[in-house]
Amino acid sequence: MAAGGLSLYKGSDLIHDYSCSTCEENDLNAEAQHFCTQCEHYLCDKCVGIHGDYFKKHVVYGRKDIQKWAGFSMDRCAQHGNKLDVHCDDHQELCCSICVALNHRICSSISHLPDLARGFLETAEFKQLPAVVDKMRSRLDELKNVRTKDQDYFIDSYKNIIAEVKALRKNINTILDQLERKTVEQLDRMMKDLEKSIKDDLETCAQMDHQLKTMLEKLQQITGKNKETSSYIGYIKCQSKLSEATCFVQEIRQNDGMKFKSDESVVPFLRNLKNLGDIKQVQVYKTQSSAQYSIKIKEDNDVCDIVGICELPGGEVVIADLANYRVKLLNKTYRVTYHYNLPDVILHLCHITDNDVAVAVGTEVHFLTLTRGKLQAVRKFTTKDDSWSVAHHQGQLFVSTYNAINLYTIKGKFVKKIYEIYCDNFQVIRCAVCIDGERIYVTQPDGSKLITLDKTGQVISTLEDADLTDSIGLCVSPSGHVFVCGWESGTVLQVDQEGRQKLATTARKADGVCQPRSVWFSEQNSTLLVGNESDTITVLKLC
Repeated sequence: MAAGGLSLYKGSDLIHDYSCSTCEENDLNAEAQHFCTQCEHYLCDKCVGIHGDYFKKHVVYGRKDIQKWAGFSMDRCAQHGNKLDVHCDDHQELCCSICVALNHRICSSISHLPDLARGFLETAEFKQLPAVVDKMRSRLDELKNVRTKDQDYFIDSYKNIIAEVKALRKNINTILDQLERKTVEQLDRMMKDLEKSIKDDLETCAQMDHQLKTMLEKLQQITGKNKETSSYIGYIKCQSKLSEATCFVQEIRQNDGMKFKSDESVVPFLRNLKNLGDIKQVQVYKTQSSAQYSIKIKEDNDVCDIVGICELPGGEVVIADLANYRVKLLNKTYRVTYHYNLPDVILHLCHITDNDVAVAVGTEVHFLTLTRGKLQAVRKFTTKDDSWSVAHHQGQLFVSTYNAINLYTIKGKFVKKIYEIYCDNFQVIRCAVCIDGERIYVTQPDGSKLITLDKTGQVISTLEDADLTDSIGLCVSPSGHVFVCGWESGTVLQVDQEGRQKLATTARKADGVCQPRSVWFSEQNSTLLVGNESDTITVLKLC
């Protein structure tokens, strides 16, 4: 290298990590020892002095601050700081002379940049660049906003989990305190009994000792003509008292006091716990794109009202049209390929297994199956009241009425009432069951809320949100993702599996959602299908 920034003609074989920009312009080769951030120029020891005379306020960094040299320069090599001269066609890289010398000597095609750039300013590719950059910047801004909201959400989630952990710890402490208190109470009772027993024994000992002493003294003091008889009587009484004392002494010796034997399962159980519970990262979905698909057919007399929607294993979609008393079959491109007419108002439907669906029709539940591209009736059973929704879980059907949820077998036998609200107006509109059957989700439009029940029908959480006005349709995916519709608000929300918190407002009216009545999440292609009170369904691609 050129010591002290000594300038040599460019024909020199010396290769520097950074070359002086000013010398390079004068066809000289000198190693840069300084960098000016304002000019984006590399400077040797000679040129830095001249530069300082002209630009006294510019900040110049030396070799000690070389980490600050990495600025952005259009025509400079980011790695070596030299001017970019050529393009390696093999690696599709812009190169300076040092890049070529070190990394591209054996490359077969290297083009001179002025030759490649000739006429480029007039190309459509270059003219469209500002628009492409602006579009990407807009997407980056959107992503920043989304991630900022995600950051806030994760902070809230972190705080909530910490609160739950502390609450669990407090609950465990309460349980341990109760166990300790009960154990100590047992010990206190035993101690009290033992203290009384010891006190009684001490009194008995003193009494027997006094009696034996007195009896012996009186026995030894016997005189007179009946001495022998009286002595015999005294002897017998004394022996009786000795026998009583002997038994008492033996009983006292058999008492070993108190011992404590801990429950051997408690400590190993606690030691085997890795933590107080599992922490899972919740997958939150957002709308990437949306599209509308017509589901109206020529036989329809009224505007469609899609109150139920589900997907079959083959990708076909089945929808329930309340207004036209029809169940419609859609193919994978969401085109109606078949319809099945029913005799009464269809209020809901759900997927059972394979290609079978259950349809809530008035006071009946009908079963349909897909066979050779057509929906065919299999059987039906009668319910106690109008069936407002139907959900399936492991051979059982949860059928909701206007104010209750009843459990039926798949054959139609009534099992029991799960949940009931005493009221004069309609309350229970839709219900869905999570994959493990531990939670039942219920929408109640009058309160614009989502209620979550345990499997016995006890309320475990209630969610109310401004984006959930007149809640109606809902679904639970096989992986446990929960989505619920707000009919009046024109929204679809994703909530957590416990039904306690809104994770995101996944879709709004701007996404084409129009008075949503039903929803289905397809995990096959991360697509949300929304049934509207209109002649279209909204298909949302999620990310």
